[in-house]
Order: sequence, then structure tokens, then C-alpha cells
Amino acid sequence: MLKLRSKYQYITFKSYLSYLILPVLLASAVTSTQAATPIKTPSTSKSAIKKPVELIKDVITYAERDWRSDDGKLLLTIYSGVWNPHGTLFYLNKDDGVSVEGFQKGLNITLKSYDPEIGLEAPPEYAIDGTLNLRNNTLIGTVTHYPEGEATIKKTTFTPAIPVKTYPQFVFKYYGVDDERWYRSAITQVNVINKDTNKVVQKLTGFKAAAHSTRYVDMNYDGYFDLVLNVAEGDHSDKYIYWLYDPQSKKFVRNKTLEAVLGYATRYPHKQLARFKDDTLKRAEGQWKRVPCC
Repeated sequence: MLKLRSKYQYITFKSYLSYLILPVLLASAVTSTQAATPIKTPSTSKSAIKKPVELIKDVITYAERDWRSDDGKLLLTIYSGVWNPHGTLFYLNKDDGVSVEGFQKGLNITLKSYDPEIGLEAPPEYAIDGTLNLRNNTLIGTVTHYPEGEATIKKTTFTPAIPVKTYPQFVFKYYGVDDERWYRSAITQVNVINKDTNKVVQKLTGFKAAAHSTRYVDMNYDGYFDLVLNVAEGDHSDKYIYWLYDPQSKKFVRNKTLEAVLGYATRYPHKQLARFKDDTLKRAEGQWKRVPCC
């Protein structure tokens, strides 16, 4: 009996201590969590998290320019605004042309033609050196021709292939979110800023686009630059959206006709053609028409 009572008393005393300690622990836990824990815990799923829209500073905007030489013999289309401008020099007196590539430093552009099958090591057929004027979209300089004999140098002014009275002076600021399904981040908004007044004149929204680069190019051959963004995700890498500049409203308008066509457009301004992945479109009387591939 004595051992049993002693054991019973021991158990009772241990239990008694636990009864004293447990409420204290519970009380301290409740006190520390009430201020930090709301009554309803919000969902932490990806769809419920709203990411902040932030400025994306390193988006490359390629400006594709279409120029015709003042003697009417050459059409030059190049990607400018980057350190290595490149494109095609078309011969307008025959259905042919050569690839060109070079350097841009500030407003100065130097280009040399080359044979893609041989590379830049091949002797150039043409060399172009000029200064870009952003206001009137011209390139003033020289064209050097390397025929079989001695090289000939000619002063040349390249003017817009499709001239307009005035060219809107815009710069773009891109905003978006970090997204693991995209390259680095995704563009969800473009602010169109008047370069002269530094004021936002339009905000382009309602899409999600890749943030590595955009194209500033005359897609509908009306002489005005349009903005093209790659909205591909995953395996659908050939889908683009097109914001075409409307000189009447002075706004960029999204074009559904071009968006329905897959592929990165190869343009032929002198033929008013755009060749996509599976389609070739021709601009005629202000409308796009499907034509057999060139």
C-alpha cells in the first residue's frame, strides 16, 4: 500500500505540474499570434498572388528602317538602334539583293555586304557609311561599290521608301512582372511617350509579351512605324501582336488580322509583301490579301 500510495502521489504531483505549465504555454502562444494572424487566412496559390508591375529597363527595341537610294537603284532595309545593324540591300533594277551587316555608334552607321554562304570573310560587293537623321528618317553618306575593277565611291542619300510628311517621335517604356514561364519577365504594359514633351500619350495594355526585344517597324506599308511584340509562351514561339500607328487618331491600334497569322514576318517593302511562317500576305488597296509565296 505504501509503495502504491507513494507511486500514486508521484504521478499526481507530475500531472499537477503539467496542468500548471500547459495553460501558461497556451496563453503565451495565443498572445503572440493574435496580432499577426488574421481571422481568415488568404490563399497562397499562384493565381491569388498579384505581382506588382515594374519598369523593365533592358528591353531591346529594334527599329527596322526602309530606305531608297536617291538614284532609285537600291532599297536598304536594316535593323537599327543596336550595335550591330543588319539587313538586306535590294537591287531595284533586278530581282536580287545581298545581306548587309555592320556597326552603329551613335547616329553613324557602317555596313558591308556579304554572302551568307561564305560569311563576312568574303570580299564585300557594297559598303555603306552614313549618318542617321531620326527626324526625317534618312541616311546621308556614301555607297562604295566593289566590282571586278577598282572601287567606286558615290555620295548617296537614302530616303524613306514610303515617305510621309512628319514622323512621330516616340520612345517606349516597358512595364511587366517576373514570370518563371517567360524569358526573365513578361511585358504587360507599354507607355508611349512623346519624345519632345516627355509626356505619356498612350498606354498599351491587355496582353503579356516576351521582354527580351520588340520591333518598331512599318508593318502595313503606310510609312509609319508600328510596334510588334512577341506574345508566345512555351512551344508557341511564333505568335505576335501588332500595334499599328493610325495617323488620324495619332494612336496605336491593335490589329487582329496580322495576329491571326503565325510567324516572324520577313518584309519586302518594294513589293508590299510580308512572308510569315505558313502564309504570304500582300498589301493592296489598304487591305491584306493572301498570295502564293514569293
